[in-house]
Amino acid sequence: MKKIIMILTAVFMLLTLTGCGGGEKKAEKKEAVPVAKQAETVTKKAEAASVPASANKRILVAYFSLTGNTREVAKMIQAKTGGELYEIKPEKPYPKEYGPATDIAKKEKAENARPKLAEPLPDLKQYDIILLGYPIWWYIEPMAVKTFVEAQDLSGKIILPFATSGGSDITGSVADLRKTLPNSQVKDGLLANSTGLIDSWLKENGLLK
Repeated sequence: MKKIIMILTAVFMLLTLTGCGGGEKKAEKKEAVPVAKQAETVTKKAEAASVPASANKRILVAYFSLTGNTREVAKMIQAKTGGELYEIKPEKPYPKEYGPATDIAKKEKAENARPKLAEPLPDLKQYDIILLGYPIWWYIEPMAVKTFVEAQDLSGKIILPFATSGGSDITGSVADLRKTLPNSQVKDGLLANSTGLIDSWLKENGLLK
């Protein structure tokens, strides 16, 4: 009899446990898998488009070019700064050949000449900043460029020279422009034989973000 009671007790306990186990669904705790931060190894510094930093400044990009090298640089600078473009053209064009052109340039420099310009000048009073481009001729800017900068009063204007050259540096022409324009702020210039330096130069002078 004792044995039967023990068996019945064991069966009752087994049934009780089975009933409890069947009713309880173990709700799997779905932990939100943190979205893996996709490490942007791809440099998102994918050269952002150039943005002019001087929206409230009136800018003129004036240039003289014989072979077209300075013209290309001037167009790049104009596109980056949003300035207006003006080409300095002498009334009597220089020869396209290098030898005759340099002979005339040397003679003009020796005579401190001021060649007449072909095109009417814009009203320079309306501009705050003038980016001035030219090739280096006999260590300084061509005399036609002097005609341009002396034609109107540029007192207080910021002048940013840039140049192309076959070998000479721009420092001589910057020094010469500072003598010619003592009342203007003639900044350090850019020798733009390498166009890769244009952005950093414009940023240094507050013209590009």
